[in-house]
Amino acid sequence: MIPAIARLPRITLGNYPTPLVEAEHLSAALGGPRILIKREDLTGLALGGNKCRKLEFIMAEARQNGIDTIITTGGTQSNFALQMAAAARKLDMEPYLVLAQGAHAEVQGNLLLHDILGSNVKILELSPTQLLRGSIMEIMHRLADELTAEGRHPLVIPAGAHNILGTTAWVDAVDETWQQLQSRHIDANYLVVTNGSGSTQAGLDLGVKHLRLPTRVIGFSIFYTRDEAVADLVKIANDTARFLDFDLAFTPEEISIYDEYNGEGYGITTPECIEAIKLVARTEGIFLDPVYTGKAMAGLIDFIRQGRFTRDDTIVFFHTGGIPALFAYAQEITG
Repeated sequence: MIPAIARLPRITLGNYPTPLVEAEHLSAALGGPRILIKREDLTGLALGGNKCRKLEFIMAEARQNGIDTIITTGGTQSNFALQMAAAARKLDMEPYLVLAQGAHAEVQGNLLLHDILGSNVKILELSPTQLLRGSIMEIMHRLADELTAEGRHPLVIPAGAHNILGTTAWVDAVDETWQQLQSRHIDANYLVVTNGSGSTQAGLDLGVKHLRLPTRVIGFSIFYTRDEAVADLVKIANDTARFLDFDLAFTPEEISIYDEYNGEGYGITTPECIEAIKLVARTEGIFLDPVYTGKAMAGLIDFIRQGRFTRDDTIVFFHTGGIPALFAYAQEITG
């Protein structure tokens, strides 16, 4: 482990290292390149996902500080909100969610699991775009003030755990992934990931640069425009580099993010996304989700078809989880 990260408080919430599996049949169906899938969907916390890594650092610090209540936000099918609620329950904390109505507010998918967890859920009549670009932090802090007045000790966590500790967790994930690759004598040309709130890719880019690895990170945005995502990633990556005392900094020109595969917006499926979900399931028996990994895989597939990824390349695709949302999107998926 990277020494600066090893010194930080951390609590075990997931099963690590997550598997790194060959997707031989998917690669063959696409005519190459070699594709490996990093199975973050198998972390074990609330049906898995990339946010578990972030929560191991964030919740460890929260427990040290006497926090007993966690507040966060996202869309109604937010994967992070579900994992945060599950982690809170595991650590005897009370979860509060302030969610945007989004495309699917029925009690299905992640919302059904919140019901089982007994999460305190408030759904606002706002789209995720309005919510995440607006004054949601003010709403959550007002809730925190109310809970404090009741004698609780709350912590507000931004959507997607988009903060320095969340980014740090994914610097550590680079180290883990590269050790897995090297143990099998594999050199990866590209690390491919969904870019949502942005801190997962920020951690990947930061880890690659700090460890001086011969690979490039490619992010497919499912929320922000490319320029917005790049600007945000540069800021959080540079803030995290300073926090970890890394002697480096990013410029926008170093970051690769593509926004062409988001269709009509966050949480709205595209035909290419559905095609990607079915192709991966039917070749590898692995399920992607309709909000994040389905769109990122659609981008990867299109890059192959355009020749931007060649049959001689090796790609690691990060499966960031989100499986429960499939059930809320039954109509879109079955057509």
